[in-house]
Parts: sequence; structure tokens; C-alpha cells
Amino acid sequence: MNIFPKVFRRRRAFAMGIALALLCAQPANATHKTDHRYTVWGAIKYEDDTPAANIDVKLLGKDGAPMGEVKTDANGRYRILLHVHNEDVYKVFDMRVNNVTRKVRLLFNPNDRSTERGQRLDMVVKRQPNVETSELQSQ
Repeated sequence: MNIFPKVFRRRRAFAMGIALALLCAQPANATHKTDHRYTVWGAIKYEDDTPAANIDVKLLGKDGAPMGEVKTDANGRYRILLHVHNEDVYKVFDMRVNNVTRKVRLLFNPNDRSTERGQRLDMVVKRQPNVETSELQSQ
């Protein structure tokens, strides 16, 4: 009796099982689910309509706890991915850019689990004086 075909069949079934498990596996991070993601994006410009490049955009919770922070790109654009739950609908947070704070409310339909959640928030801010230049002028 030849044992080789049985061993070969078992290995092939095992390999197919592993491949199927890898294909069906989901990432450990909960933001992989559409209903757990909330994207805040937009553009920050100065009062003269030029892009505010390389400045901090901060999202802060009601208690002042950081929810997300990024720097704008060369065109003043930013994108922050938040992890939210259905209970977070209508939650208010602060968006802070160059000492300008804007109150923002999370708006989404908790019953819709397929539509990407998020909102665009654009801001116009004043240029911050260059600290190094100010120090040199005062000396």
C-alpha cells in the first residue's frame, strides 16, 4: 500500500486551509471597518489665499485630549483618520490651527455601515510671526 498519496492530500488540504484563512483574515486595527473610520480633511490657507504649508492641524476632544494631529503638505492640505463608534455621533471636538480654534461636530448616520464617514474642514488663518526674526529685531 502506497502511503504517499494520503500524505500529499493532507498537506495540500492543510495548505489550502492556511491560504483560505489568510484571505479571510481581517486587520487587527478596528479602523479597517468603514463604520469605525471618520476622516477629517481639507485645506488651510492664509488670508492672502496662499497655502499654509507645514503647519500643525490638531483635533482635540472636549476634555482637551488629542484625537489626531498632522502637518499640512506643501499645498496646505491635510487628512486625519479618526477611530469612532456609533455612540460618537454628534460629538463635538476642537480643530486648532495657528491659535485659531473651530468647534466641529461629528456628523454621520449610525445606521449606515457602508458609506465612508467624514467631512471636509477648510480654514483661513493668520500667519504666525517668525519667532527667530522677532528675537533678532529685539536684540
